[in-house]
Amino acid sequence: MVLDISGYSLKIKNNLLLDHAHLHFQPGGVNHIVGKNGVGKSRLAKDFILNKSGFFPKHLSSNLTVISSYSNIPEDISAKLLFKILIKRYDRMMLDQLSDLLNIANIPSNILIKNLSDGQKQKLKLVSFLLENKEMIILDEITNSLDKTTVNEIHQFLNIYSRQHPNKIILNITHNLSDLKNIEGRYFLFQDKKLVQYENKDQLIKIYIEE
Repeated sequence: MVLDISGYSLKIKNNLLLDHAHLHFQPGGVNHIVGKNGVGKSRLAKDFILNKSGFFPKHLSSNLTVISSYSNIPEDISAKLLFKILIKRYDRMMLDQLSDLLNIANIPSNILIKNLSDGQKQKLKLVSFLLENKEMIILDEITNSLDKTTVNEIHQFLNIYSRQHPNKIILNITHNLSDLKNIEGRYFLFQDKKLVQYENKDQLIKIYIEE
């Protein structure tokens, strides 16, 4: 599966965010999408689901998983109970693999999820939604405001996960430049209402900082 859409435009009310942009995302590795706050990164993530622009194939919304600040898991239960629910719904082997990669065993199992750290909650969210095993995965600012140790663990996890699932399209929408430095993939920048791909992440970072 390759997502290739020409002439893509995205706007909020009268504010044009992308104008006749070319969206070309490939499986294998992570497609990093970088941009300043307010350029439309999260709006793009939502459009993949809601398709208000009308550009995406109708079947796409049923074949993708979005993990973002508005992707919720129940917080009034413990991690232990959450995993009992997940075991009933999804593949146990995949659950164990994801849990091992994200060091879930280090998360207290009997504490209510709402009382865990942001990093621990984010790991549980990743496990819960990746178990859907969809063809396309959109990660929207998943390393934002997390401690450095958790960010490093998520970086390592995504490198391994993308290699283990070379047929999935993975989009990482971010303004955290350490994502680009530490996660293998391709690099796109919101620039002049286009989505410009850079072969060299250092060049993208330089332009992003200087804007």
